[in-house]
Amino acid sequence: MPAALGLAGAVALRPGVAVAAQPPVGYVPAAELGIAPANSAAANRANLVAALADSAVCVVFAPGDYLVDNGGPQLTVAGFSGHLLMQPGARFVFTSATTRGIVFRGGTGAHLYGVSTAFAARPAVRHDAQECLLFENCVDTHVESLRIDGSAAAGLLFYRCVRPVVAGALIANTMADGLHFANCRAARADRVTTVDTGDDGVAFYNDANGPDETGAFATHISVTNSRSRGIAVTGQSGVTVCGATVDNTVGHGLYCAYEAPWHTRVPTNVHFEQVRVRRGGAWTAAPGGGGNSGLRIVDAAGVTVTDIHIEAPGANGLYASGSTAALSGVLVTGTTRNGVLLQNGRYTVDRLTVDGADSAALSANGCERLEYGSVTARNTSRTSTLRRAVVVENTAYVFGERIWVRDDQPTATGYTVGAYGTQRGSLGTIVDQVDSRDVVVDNPSGLAYTRI
Repeated sequence: MPAALGLAGAVALRPGVAVAAQPPVGYVPAAELGIAPANSAAANRANLVAALADSAVCVVFAPGDYLVDNGGPQLTVAGFSGHLLMQPGARFVFTSATTRGIVFRGGTGAHLYGVSTAFAARPAVRHDAQECLLFENCVDTHVESLRIDGSAAAGLLFYRCVRPVVAGALIANTMADGLHFANCRAARADRVTTVDTGDDGVAFYNDANGPDETGAFATHISVTNSRSRGIAVTGQSGVTVCGATVDNTVGHGLYCAYEAPWHTRVPTNVHFEQVRVRRGGAWTAAPGGGGNSGLRIVDAAGVTVTDIHIEAPGANGLYASGSTAALSGVLVTGTTRNGVLLQNGRYTVDRLTVDGADSAALSANGCERLEYGSVTARNTSRTSTLRRAVVVENTAYVFGERIWVRDDQPTATGYTVGAYGTQRGSLGTIVDQVDSRDVVVDNPSGLAYTRI
């Protein structure tokens, strides 16, 4: 292993201009391998493959634009297990805007530091399965301080890899996903930022036709302007997303689902923690925008949602159906529909606060079981004539502790707690904090409750 990585190994002469420092110890300059900014794109392509394929070489790229011919047959580097370091100011510039950049296939322990990619003409049309960088069947790949500007499909995709790591990445202007893990085992992503993606910002996908690899841990994720979902877990199990910001998406801000049309497995043991979602599902930049939710859970098992703030979603703040989920510390503000909508599943809710909703703060319908601790509904049903703050319908078992109904508007809008259909259990204690009138408990179900 090289003695030094030299990520800061350049001297800035003036802003935006850098010159190469001495190569880090143990690294071979790319120029010595026939890869140089002055070369033709075809020469750089041929020499890049020759240098890296089935090799453990450690190579450093000095500042400059390295044109790479990625047209024609797929540019594939097989069996690379070395280190590739780009100094500041160095980048690959791909000549074709409709095909993949580089495919790394096989290999164990490859490390890529400071890699930067661009296109001679940034892709403006989506071409499926034409990612900028694709890692396929690789083991223990480490990608650090990555920058991708443009792709005809996903920016960075790991396919059937084991323990891939991305530590620091900015991925922008892709026609499909920003970062995508497909059927990977124990993936790790930290400090990843995606901006202006044509599909999901960050995605964890598990195809039932492929190996059932599980596990992923994502921290310090930022997604801005996604034309689909912000962070999506489709079919993958054992995923934790902790510490993320999602801002402005056409699809749902956060998403966890079994998707039959895409042949996924059922996701289990999925955790969303300490995430802020702003305008999830509200962006109208693509068809379907403006009517999606901050967080959507579909046909999943063992999902936990902890310390989530959902602000100004396109529809419901959080919408779960056909799932088993535990929600704790959820804050929803400024939703045009329900704060939380739960259907056809088993749910546990605690420390839920909804502040400003055009419909109910909490609506549960057709569930097998609903348990809740503290639910606070403030200024709800702003446009709904039903005036419901909280409503449970046709839920087999309801076990509630406390509902706080608050409304400080001059004319209260959300003041009804409703229980309808055949149900058993208790609504718990209902606390009336409505300024202009009394709370109404509309309870044809006959659930037990007390009020203060």
